[in-house]
Amino acid sequence: MRWVLGAVVLAAAVAMAARAVMKGNVVSADKAVSGFATGDISSATNNAPATADTIAGREISALSELNTVAADTNAVFVFLPDRKEKAGNVPTAQIQSAVRTIEARGSKLGVFTLKPGGRDYEQITAQVAVPGVLAMVKGRGMSAVSGEITETKLVQAFVGASSGGGCGPSAKSGCCPR
Repeated sequence: MRWVLGAVVLAAAVAMAARAVMKGNVVSADKAVSGFATGDISSATNNAPATADTIAGREISALSELNTVAADTNAVFVFLPDRKEKAGNVPTAQIQSAVRTIEARGSKLGVFTLKPGGRDYEQITAQVAVPGVLAMVKGRGMSAVSGEITETKLVQAFVGASSGGGCGPSAKSGCCPR
């Protein structure tokens, strides 16, 4: 009888310890998804008006800036210019048209340009052809459009980013405990 009672107490202690560990992981996972993802990439309201100087929306130096400059948005489009990009070659009309389409369904978007030369720019352009646009959804994921950038492709990228993994810095992490 002592052995059975001891086994039950030991099993209960192990279960409580496992629950505490899992509960701790869920809290940290929730904190990780409160901002924009900055990990690997799977294949509009401007905060500043688009001009020839800013190319498309407000310029940022790193994706981590989005957590502050785009705090009041649900998602963003980040334009990735070619180093030699001319303002006339920017798909501003397509981006603005996609923003209007998405915002008509209740989301709030921001439009930004990632400055060439930074660490984030180099890492992203190693994975995505430029010029391109990243669609990023807060707490979800990101998706890229390059080549011919159209409103349809941008909306599809937004939908893809919206349904991305909601845990960790990338959809590849697979870290969500449930």
